Amino acid sequence: MAMDKDELMLLGKIDGKLDGITAHLTQQDKRIADMDARFDARLNGIDERLREVEKKAAVAGAVSGGAVAVGTALVVEGIKQFMRGGGGLGN
Repeated sequence: MAMDKDELMLLGKIDGKLDGITAHLTQQDKRIADMDARFDARLNGIDERLREVEKKAAVAGAVSGGAVAVGTALVVEGIKQFMRGGGGLGN
């Protein structure tokens, strides 16, 4: 069965539209990939900054915890000395 001129023109239009849709989808895929790459880069930057803040917070917590432990030990030792009648630390 041979196609007439109108059918061939219609098929050509459909083919042209499909080519346009394919080109548009390819362009959209590229835009999405670019946006995804920028998003990943931004998240990685935020993650690195957060990691640095967490490290500093851990160091500060360790230092303050150590200071509190030493202070508590000194207070306990002072109370022991006072209870034994030594009059406090340094006597």
